[in-house]
Amino acid sequence: MLCKTCMTLGEKACSQCQQLMPAGYGKICESCYWQGLLQKRTVISCEALKIYSSRFGLFASWLGDEVGAHKAAISVNRYLAFFIEIEKSFNSFPNYEELLNHFGAAKLRKVELPMRWMEFLGLIDVNAELREDNTEQRRISALLAKFDAETSERRLLNGYYQILLVDLKHSKTTLRSIRLSLSPASSLLAMSSGMKLMPPNQKALDAYLHKSAGQRAAVSGFVNYLRDVHEVDIKIPKLDSGKAKRNRMKKLEAEMLAIMKVGGSLGLNREWLSVALAYFHGLPKKVGKTVTDENILDSGDGGVTILFNGLRYWVKTHHLS
Repeated sequence: MLCKTCMTLGEKACSQCQQLMPAGYGKICESCYWQGLLQKRTVISCEALKIYSSRFGLFASWLGDEVGAHKAAISVNRYLAFFIEIEKSFNSFPNYEELLNHFGAAKLRKVELPMRWMEFLGLIDVNAELREDNTEQRRISALLAKFDAETSERRLLNGYYQILLVDLKHSKTTLRSIRLSLSPASSLLAMSSGMKLMPPNQKALDAYLHKSAGQRAAVSGFVNYLRDVHEVDIKIPKLDSGKAKRNRMKKLEAEMLAIMKVGGSLGLNREWLSVALAYFHGLPKKVGKTVTDENILDSGDGGVTILFNGLRYWVKTHHLS
């Protein structure tokens, strides 16, 4: 469909760039319109800044080149708050570590384009290790903050955290390992608090491991801390391999039933293959998710054969109603 102007006049030159355009566009072409809108919005946004108005202008210009004037004109204003916060919080332009500490890795991911621009100009040097450490530190802070500062739970968790920090200082652990150690400790404390058993005793630990059997190793450090520092009569119970296997099988059964209730063809459903291989053949769950399509063969009898480590494993994949 054509408008009357385009039907009668066809094309004409844009008054700004002189490129031919449909006559119905008016005086300027679409490209010049968006470029003009980007410039107008940039000028208005720069008025909100004092120190970094010129840098925001440079960023807006780069953004137009990077994503196109249309997308840049629509999105440029959303980054203004980021520049305002930098101007308000720092006396000079911050380096990457200072930005991480102030905003956090999660928030910096939301301003990916300004960060790319800063890196492009050499204003910052992005450090993946620092970013990961910042993320882990904030997760640790969130774990600690689950309990109010003056509670017994928080004091116990803080004490354990301080011991872990000593290992970190001597390069015997990492922030990620600390977070993975604090997580089950926090869960045990929460369960113990609900049972009104503080500090956690053997009864609380047994209840926790009954619910989270896979956390035996992860929670052992906290159990040792309770026993050695606070003299709590508590220890990791001996592993009942038979019970552990039964619990694992029950969990796998529940996962299979949940998948089957959805209905439809299991086909090459990786979640189904993962659970079925673990339940029927004792393979690690990751096998079903990582095995290549070339090693999954249609056996023609309502199932597939999975080739893994030189062996063949059959799994049913019929249609479920």
